[in-house]
Amino acid sequence: MDIFQVRGLRGIRWFFYRKYYAAPKLYVDSGVDISSAHRNSNASFEGTGKINLGKGVYIDYSGGVKIGHAVAISSGAKIFTHNHDVNGKFKNWQKNGITYSDVVIEDYVWVGSDALIMPSVKRLGEGCIIGSGAIVTKDTEPYGIYVGNPAKKIAMRNVEELNEQNS
Repeated sequence: MDIFQVRGLRGIRWFFYRKYYAAPKLYVDSGVDISSAHRNSNASFEGTGKINLGKGVYIDYSGGVKIGHAVAISSGAKIFTHNHDVNGKFKNWQKNGITYSDVVIEDYVWVGSDALIMPSVKRLGEGCIIGSGAIVTKDTEPYGIYVGNPAKKIAMRNVEELNEQNS
């Protein structure tokens, strides 16, 4: 058992993550890895609201990551913001360049467990839901529900609050 799973000690983990990442409402479970896989001038992590990161979440902020308010990223989900040029000059892909991309995760997004957000994604639209195990390769629409490999929109969320605003 992770010592920081003990109720009174979880606050210590949250305190250090919040200070280090300057994200005052960041809640992290055990095994979370928020790191820059490659040094880059655009590497940044910004959390602007309440963010819940489940056990074993990996966030690569090499290209830059911005996360909005009331966002949940469930256990085992991974977010990538870089890729290696496999079609470059050299047969050894490790000698070729690296491309970086930034991603914005808007307010009220829920990323399901073991989902992958690939470097080609620039934006997860407000209120969208990414199903467990989905592999997202394109931007998502606000309030869309996405599942599969590659992730496809299967429905739109019917949010009463939005319906009232549009009346």
